[in-house]
Amino acid sequence: MDWGDLADIALDRLGGANSMTRDIAETAVPGEVPLLVTSARARQEWTNGTLVLTTRRLVYTKEGRPTVAVPLAGIAEVEVGRSRLTGNIFKVTAVGGDHAWENVAEVATFAARLRDAVAAAASAERALDRAGTPGRPQEEPLLLDRIERLVVLHRHGALTDEEFARAKRRLLGG
Repeated sequence: MDWGDLADIALDRLGGANSMTRDIAETAVPGEVPLLVTSARARQEWTNGTLVLTTRRLVYTKEGRPTVAVPLAGIAEVEVGRSRLTGNIFKVTAVGGDHAWENVAEVATFAARLRDAVAAAASAERALDRAGTPGRPQEEPLLLDRIERLVVLHRHGALTDEEFARAKRRLLGG
């Protein structure tokens, strides 16, 4: 699947033209690939937006609303529940807080794929932790990845300025 396929699927699911998937593609990081897309409605909203799972993050976008991007490495728990009034509820607990969506199409499939993607991201990070060349561990790429993660969490409001500065100092050994 590429970003063009993602846009086609989102248009089919939402029943019309929109620029949301283009916005996601424009903010993609190098190497990020879309894995799955579905329609969903954020709680307290009346119409659906697009929920996109990529190799690096979970993104909810809806025209006229700020995009919500959750890095896979920050996701701690994925749950599917039910509500008497609104049907299925899809909950994601992450470092930056809890997120919930309703009316998620194919929610069980989407939740399973998200869990698999989170596990794959954690496995890749563990592999980076263990990686190293003989006589010289690969500390720099791992450090840069961790700093980038802090920047993303800070940018999305998960960390205050003070928490960000403290975490960055800790990473840099200060």
